Amino acid sequence: MITQITTVDELKQIFLEILLNKTDKVSDVSNESVLNGVAYGVSKLAQRLLVNQAVVEAHLFPDTAYGTYLDEIAATRGIAPRFSSQGSSTYLRIEAAAGTSYSASEVKFMSSSGISFRLTEDFVVGKNGYGYAKVNSVQNGKSANVDALTINRISNAPNGHSACTNEYAATGGVDNEDDDLFRKRIKESVNQLARNTISYIEQIFMKINSKVLRVYKGGVDESGRVCLTVVSVNGQDFSDYEFNEMLSKSEEFLSLSEMVKNNSNFSLSLKNVKWLGVDVDFRVDLDPSFDVDSIRTNIQVALSKLFDYRFWKDGEKVEWENMLYAVRNISGVRYVPDAYFNPRADIIVPGYQLPRIRSFIMRDLDGNIILDNHKTLADFYFPNEMDANFQNSVISSI
Repeated sequence: MITQITTVDELKQIFLEILLNKTDKVSDVSNESVLNGVAYGVSKLAQRLLVNQAVVEAHLFPDTAYGTYLDEIAATRGIAPRFSSQGSSTYLRIEAAAGTSYSASEVKFMSSSGISFRLTEDFVVGKNGYGYAKVNSVQNGKSANVDALTINRISNAPNGHSACTNEYAATGGVDNEDDDLFRKRIKESVNQLARNTISYIEQIFMKINSKVLRVYKGGVDESGRVCLTVVSVNGQDFSDYEFNEMLSKSEEFLSLSEMVKNNSNFSLSLKNVKWLGVDVDFRVDLDPSFDVDSIRTNIQVALSKLFDYRFWKDGEKVEWENMLYAVRNISGVRYVPDAYFNPRADIIVPGYQLPRIRSFIMRDLDGNIILDNHKTLADFYFPNEMDANFQNSVISSI
C-alpha cells in the first residue's frame, strides 16, 4: 500500500496534540505564536518526506510507476523492454521497360497519404516489363500502414518507368509502446514456475535429460493416468527407457510416480508428441541474382520458426497468412501470389498435437516445380539457437 499524503494542517494538529499531551508548560498555540510557526515548519517538512516516500513506493509497482521506473520494473522481472516504433512494408508492382534499373538509395515511392517508401535493394525490371519489389516505409508508426493501391507516386523515377502500385496493404507499422500498454504487458507477465506446475516439471525433466525441449498436458490415458507429452529438441521420439528415467529420477523432487487424488492413487505417464503435418505448396518469383538453394533454406527456416513449440498453446491454429508473409519477407523473393499459396486456409491443430512442416513444394509463377520435397524435416527450429547455426543443420534430409 502506498503511503497516504496528509495535509500540512492535519500534520500540524497532530504535532500540537502530541506536544500538549507531553507537557503542561505550553499554553499559547495560537496562529500568531512562535510554537505554531515551529509546528507549521515541522509539518511542512514532514509532508515533503511523506510525498517523497509515496513517490518512491509508487515507482515499485506497475500500477503506479511510469517512464524509466516502469522500464526498471520490467528489467528486474525479466520482461522484454518496451517495444519501439517500427515502419511498415509491402510489395510494389513496378511496370517499366525491360532492364529498367531502380536504385534503392535514390528512388522513393509515396502513398496518397504522404507516407514515403524505399526499396530494400536495387531492382531491375525483367523481360516481361513488370516485377515485384519489396519496400519499407521511411516513417515509423501506425500511420505508415497504408491501404492497397495507394502507393502510386515516385520521385527520381528512372527512364523507362511506367507505373507502380501496391497490390497489398502496407502493414507492420507500430507506434512506441506507451506506459499504459507496457504496464498491461508487465502485469500479464507472471513467473511460469510459480503459475504452472507443468512448467516446473519441465525444468526438472530438462535437468534429467538434455534432449527435453517442452512438456505439456497430454490428457488422460485409458488407465486413468494423467499424461504429459514431452517434446525433444530435435523432434525425435524418446525411448521407454528415457521416459522411465525421467519419472524415477524426478520422484525425489515431485513424487510423480504415485500421487494421491480423492483418496485414490494414480500414476503419471509420459508420451511422445503427435505431429500434425503441414503441407506447403506455393508459387514464387525469385531474384535470379540469388542462389535458389539459399532462398529455399531461408524460406523453410522462416516457416519452421512460426511453430515455436516452447510456447504453442492448446487450441491455437496455423494461420496461412502468417506463412504467406513469412515467405514474402525472404531476401531474393520478389513476389508470392496469395491465390496460389497452399494452405489457403487456417489449420486447426487438434488437442495435444503440434504442427510441423511435412512437405514443401516451390514453383515458379507458371506453376513449374522448382523444388519438390516430401520428406519430413530432420530437425526443427526453436528460438534459442542462432539462425546461422540452425541453417547449417535443420534440413539434413533434403
